[in-house]
Amino acid sequence: MTQSEFEEKVNEYQQLERTRPQLYDIGLKLIQSSYDIEAYLLILATWNFAHFRYVMKNFDLTRFRETISNVQPIFERLNNKDLMEVRLEDISSDIMSIYSQLKPIVKQTGASKLMHFKQPRLFVMWDTAIRAYYHIPQRCTAEDYFNFLGLMKNCFQNLHWNQHDRTFAKAIDEYNFVVVRNDEEND
Repeated sequence: MTQSEFEEKVNEYQQLERTRPQLYDIGLKLIQSSYDIEAYLLILATWNFAHFRYVMKNFDLTRFRETISNVQPIFERLNNKDLMEVRLEDISSDIMSIYSQLKPIVKQTGASKLMHFKQPRLFVMWDTAIRAYYHIPQRCTAEDYFNFLGLMKNCFQNLHWNQHDRTFAKAIDEYNFVVVRNDEEND
């Protein structure tokens, strides 16, 4: 893939999705203002709604808050880490620990989204369609997510991202969204 192909897909995302970028910005601002729980619930309810609407009737907010509190120190260790600059192997146990704690509560897609919102330069979001596109096993273990991050790093390492309105990890997500959507339309 070339730089121009990547940028074309990211720009296409901006044309396809009008509301999600606004909700994304609101979520990031909530986290920056220390309203993490509120940000996570907003993101889960609006970006992971296909699953979250079924979970809501049994969602244990107390357990969710406890889990977020438990992973907070791990997230803090990952401050200032960037997907393209970090050796993922050096932080593999932190990545897998966070994912493993979040997944039982918010499932695999929700876990990646919350991880991204807390550390938007490091974590790339995934969903069912993206996992299928990249042939990720359906079991969606912490190791699978870690391997997905490595795959994203390898696939996009030859590109550059200088825009300040979103991170490179977010731009990768937008690229994936468009490519998967276009792939599904061509089936």
